[in-house]
Amino acid sequence: MPEFGAAINKGKLRGKVDPVLIVGSGLTAADAVLCAYNSNIPVIHVFRRRVTDPSLIFKQLPKKLYPEYHKVYHMMCTQSYSVDSNLLSDYTSFPEHHVLSFKSDMKCVLQSISGLKKIFKLSAAVVLIGSHPNLSFLKDQGCYLGHKSSQPITCKGNPVEIDTFTYECIKEANLFALGPLVGDNFVRFLKGGALGVTRCLATRQKKKHLFVERGGGDGIA
Repeated sequence: MPEFGAAINKGKLRGKVDPVLIVGSGLTAADAVLCAYNSNIPVIHVFRRRVTDPSLIFKQLPKKLYPEYHKVYHMMCTQSYSVDSNLLSDYTSFPEHHVLSFKSDMKCVLQSISGLKKIFKLSAAVVLIGSHPNLSFLKDQGCYLGHKSSQPITCKGNPVEIDTFTYECIKEANLFALGPLVGDNFVRFLKGGALGVTRCLATRQKKKHLFVERGGGDGIA
């Protein structure tokens, strides 16, 4: 995603006739759609789920707080590809499709859930279908920290189990986790998590008489 944003900012995709392919139905994919759409770059948006799938993240977000994401979801629902029509000039969604292959001539083969194949020429492709954290520095890849200790840590399926106020790991004292590791996908949530960790550490330092207050407040010296 950073590389895609940088390419757009440098004008590398400006004036391209062929669309950009974006794969994924999460928030990062939605960010990429908005980035291209707002720069007048045509988009082919491919994802495996139905637009009515209740597990889509957009259905869990309040419209008033996240209007930009609901704009993407609205396009996903109303600007879907049809075999009877061509690609739309700005954005076309392909629900229940997946990428079958990429060709050396910048062409991509998409396949629908019914097996129908379609070939499109692209200017770029951005695949945003999630990732797994690298916790190799922890014992057993950190699996023991999750709600399901026998499974790898993942944002959706098995986040790190924490105290919801201090963000300290339930199964490892003095170890704290924030962000996607605990299931928080939004950058805006990091501030609250960081404050929770800071307050916890400050309280412990006070108890050890190692914390110095200035001006009668609760700040850290």
